[in-house]
Amino acid sequence: MTEKGNRPTGKHTHVLAQHPARLVQHAFEQSQNGLVITDGDGNILLVNEAFCRIAGVDRAETSGWPIEHFYLSRRTPSHLPVTADTTPSLTHSWQQEVLCRSTEGESLPVLMTVDAMLDEHQQPRHFLHTFVQLFRTNGKMLDDRHWIHIDPITGLPNWLLLRDRLSHALAQAERADTTLALLFIDIDQFKAINDSVGHSEGDRILGELAQRLQHEVRSKDTLARLGSDQFVVLLEKDGTPEAAQLVAERLHEALEPPFASGDRYLLMTASIGIALYPTDAQDVEPLLAAARSAMFIARQKGPGRLAFVDRRLTAQLKEKYRLESLLSEAIHMPSHHLELHYQPELDRSSLRCTGLEAMLRWKRPTHWQHPPGDYLDTIARLGLGVRLNRWMIQTAIADHRRWHDSGTALGKLPVSIQLCESHLAQDTFDHRPLDHFLRHQGADSFEWLTLKVPAQGLGGELDKATHLLKRVERLGIRLTVEGFGSQAVDLAWLSRLPFYKATVDARLLGMHHEGRRLLEASCRMLNALDIEPVLVSIDEGSLAAGLEGISARLVQGDLYSPAMPADALERWLEAHGPGGD
Repeated sequence: MTEKGNRPTGKHTHVLAQHPARLVQHAFEQSQNGLVITDGDGNILLVNEAFCRIAGVDRAETSGWPIEHFYLSRRTPSHLPVTADTTPSLTHSWQQEVLCRSTEGESLPVLMTVDAMLDEHQQPRHFLHTFVQLFRTNGKMLDDRHWIHIDPITGLPNWLLLRDRLSHALAQAERADTTLALLFIDIDQFKAINDSVGHSEGDRILGELAQRLQHEVRSKDTLARLGSDQFVVLLEKDGTPEAAQLVAERLHEALEPPFASGDRYLLMTASIGIALYPTDAQDVEPLLAAARSAMFIARQKGPGRLAFVDRRLTAQLKEKYRLESLLSEAIHMPSHHLELHYQPELDRSSLRCTGLEAMLRWKRPTHWQHPPGDYLDTIARLGLGVRLNRWMIQTAIADHRRWHDSGTALGKLPVSIQLCESHLAQDTFDHRPLDHFLRHQGADSFEWLTLKVPAQGLGGELDKATHLLKRVERLGIRLTVEGFGSQAVDLAWLSRLPFYKATVDARLLGMHHEGRRLLEASCRMLNALDIEPVLVSIDEGSLAAGLEGISARLVQGDLYSPAMPADALERWLEAHGPGGD
């Protein structure tokens, strides 16, 4: 018991007295109200997590930005009533209602209070902004006021709020040197639908339509209704042409299910125009006008289409997706589109064949601009590399079994197949590792099979790759490194794996002024690790002449023999003879 007037000496009181700064910090961070401290010009210095949640931003996006960028004021102008230069006779506290966007993408009313933080001369040098959300814990608004920035039919932001967000997004994009995209959406023939069902039912359908579109838009992006049957999507932070086209396609798909209206089912489509910042325009109104003009281009093509401002870009993307569709069809039906040819590997001195490499060829090459090997990166990006690899392995097994059963000399040669990185990373569509797949192929032996591991795949998760490759090696399969010297490889790790060969691109000779020294160093390094180098891609006599003296016994390339189908290869082998390995 202490005497009246004396301070308590309890432990907690002592801690608080000793650490007032820590208490203030805890209060700032743990407050459920958004708290922001700015400098005298209104630029943000410090925010808490509650403000980030209320304003729908990350903390890293706030520092140094004017506080006005993170809310929309119902007053005009919306700037602070006090600044660092305000005279002391004016008020140092101010309050108004504003709109902030939550992390879920909604625009919510917030009560903002601004308090000046005075220095020793009673001058405001900093400001404390407090943001209090104007709804109850059950999500219901505290009042039924109509907010002038929200479209009453769809609940989406209207043009006023879109303009504010677009201005903010353009400022951020300019500051960060990034792109953004604006999608202008016009519902095809909606006026006829509205007239047939009545305006009240038309408004209800618009609300359902808006919900479908909103479901396809990320929370950090904005879907707004401009009026009538026109909507706009603002894509921030990922405004590439590919991202914009992907979103547009999702929006089209969202409208595909019929809209029920009484006993009727209505089908709707949309024309979508896409404008890009900074390619097509740099300001709010020109960017919107560009997106609208692109929408008219899309409408001219017919209902349910999209277009970019740049018609060449539209054509390029159309060709890109056409190619991807054709490649997907080819990989899912490989026997209709692809076949395996085999290119010999030769002993450099005797020119006798020491092995074969399986290579992809089109069955109808006139339908394609390039050979299949030129599309491998695209195939990998589409997630189809493993499917293609497995078809190549199964086809090679069938070919080798036929050669072996017929007693041809081809059956005595090793066959190599290049693996894709996804197989090495065990990132397969059916979650079956490579060794599990191989065990179920019905092969009596794999002593004839060599798998070529891409060098770029040897820089990731090495432990996983090591375990997989050792399991594959236990099946009797031999392993080769593909593209040694073109990618960084951990030599200590490489020496622990059962590789017996490595291919080195002979074209390195002309790609670098020290090309010959690099080739020789790569071959000597491999020889020191008991890994035999194979010089590949030797397609011209001049290149072969430049390789004289390089420490490699084995060579491969069109100069010696192109890849051939099995029947032609058998005739070629009779003339050259197998040399064994």
